[in-house]
Amino acid sequence: LQGLGYFKGVEVTAEPGSAQDRVVLNVTLIEESTGEISFGGGYSTSEGVIADITFKERNLMGRGQFLQMKVSGSLERLQFDINFTEPRFLDTNLAAGIDAFHKETDYSQSSGFKSRKTGAGLRLGIPLGEQTWLSTRYVLSREEVYEVEDDASSFVKEQEGVELVSTVGWTLSYDTRNIKTTPTRGIYLELAQDVAGLGGDVHYVRTVAEARGYYPITEKVTFVARAIAGNVMDWGGVDLRASDLFYKGGESVRGFDNSGFGPRDSQTGAALGGTMFAAATAEVRFPIPLVPEELGVSGAVFADAGTLFEVSDRIAELGKTGSLTVQDDTLIRSSVGGSLIWNSPMGPLRADLAYVLSSAVYDDE
Repeated sequence: LQGLGYFKGVEVTAEPGSAQDRVVLNVTLIEESTGEISFGGGYSTSEGVIADITFKERNLMGRGQFLQMKVSGSLERLQFDINFTEPRFLDTNLAAGIDAFHKETDYSQSSGFKSRKTGAGLRLGIPLGEQTWLSTRYVLSREEVYEVEDDASSFVKEQEGVELVSTVGWTLSYDTRNIKTTPTRGIYLELAQDVAGLGGDVHYVRTVAEARGYYPITEKVTFVARAIAGNVMDWGGVDLRASDLFYKGGESVRGFDNSGFGPRDSQTGAALGGTMFAAATAEVRFPIPLVPEELGVSGAVFADAGTLFEVSDRIAELGKTGSLTVQDDTLIRSSVGGSLIWNSPMGPLRADLAYVLSSAVYDDE
């Protein structure tokens, strides 16, 4: 009942039933508002100034349906999203949803191009157990690479134009976390795969696996571990595009710039992206001494490590011809640091200060 997000209080009491082997459970609920309009703003080291406006209804017309409309953006990104979910599709235990989106991203600083993506998708969620969930999806989108700069890599220049992308995918998740937003105990496991090429112009298979664990060292101190890895490969004789590859930076190993590590063109300094990545984090979260607990402020210390490597076949070919000077290795990038976390009335806010321990000479910190 608490997981539904419709109630701010749930109390269950028991009393004797009509026989010795029966009991009556009385459930007292305190409802809360399920509709909200939120405005957010801030600063991210990966995107600069960021802002968003979101309308969300978690119990549309009292039917348990979810509707969200969101506009978000930064100096490098503008995005529109509409999402609708029916949790009891055809009066069954299936969750069905529909999504529509439009996204414009400026990769001029990191790779020398801009991209535009518009599309829609269908989702179907299937419960496999009390803590196991299978989600399937289909997405059809129109994707465009434009305003490619003169000093962009020859590989990026090949990407300019419009393509139709048809993708089918699935995600299998297992979740035992005690509190979804700020867990202190439990694990979360996820395996996701997307296949493009059932129609459209693009062919790839992308697979990502992630594991997170939360262990209470004491009542108020929590150890957090996270590991994630991914691979993308082409199929059907169609080369991978720049936008199909992985780009990694501070979101994986703190202390690096956006797309700050991984394969790079030494002539232009542009990030080329990689087909394989892995990253891991170990973190200890704790209350800050002398700070009242009701303020929701806590601290953390962390260690990050990760790598991104193996360029696509097309990039490797261009490297052999001399069109690109490819820098690519499996070096492990790592950092350590501290964090300040605030569960503010506007939502969770976090500031990280990292010190890079290992990097390649061509990385951007």
